[in-house]
Amino acid sequence: MHLRETLLNLAITCVLVLIVVLVAILLRESRPGSVPTAIPVNQAGVPGGGAGFMETGHAVEPNFVAFPGAQFVESRSNEPDAFRVKIGSEENVFVLYFVDALEASWTHPQLVAAQAKWFGNVSNETVVETGQVAMNYVANLLKSKTFTVLTRWERMTNSSRYYALISVENEPGKRAYLSDLLMRKGYARVEGVTTFMPSDDHRSTEDYMLELRDLSKQARQQKQGVWASAPSK
Repeated sequence: MHLRETLLNLAITCVLVLIVVLVAILLRESRPGSVPTAIPVNQAGVPGGGAGFMETGHAVEPNFVAFPGAQFVESRSNEPDAFRVKIGSEENVFVLYFVDALEASWTHPQLVAAQAKWFGNVSNETVVETGQVAMNYVANLLKSKTFTVLTRWERMTNSSRYYALISVENEPGKRAYLSDLLMRKGYARVEGVTTFMPSDDHRSTEDYMLELRDLSKQARQQKQGVWASAPSK
């Protein structure tokens, strides 16, 4: 009987030791320092993303930061209001605040159809064809003129694209936002994400949007861009 009690106690002791060892291993593995650190993948400029998109890149700034001397980068995925830009050694895709420019491809047919309806029921083909003209306009403008990227590094949902205002010296000593120029040309509508204005622009968001709508009315009256194909009322 004494031997049976001894063996039972020994078995209980072994089980307790095993439990203690397992608990110690689990605690060690759960420490932050023991978890392998994921190496951030450079997602800059990659459009899209998805539900599992890993948040990397720049943190949102409370105010606009300016990057003069930026460079336009040719890319097959560029659109008139969303295109690749090089700042120093880094490339990102920036999307314009305030405006939705004509689609330059058939990648998003539902958006093409929505734009066709909005711009006076023009054809879908007219939207894409004029969008390609708009894309060429933007590319030639930004490759020939100096421009500044104004961004807060606010990112599109589930995307690595950042919102920005693009300030272009379209005439010597005169600057304008690219969104203004697209509206004047009849290449865009007032739509999309808004923001407060940079500190050196004393207009309110509401005042600026009213100005953009006025530019849209002028472009329509003058039959600029896509409005040239819109049925007369």
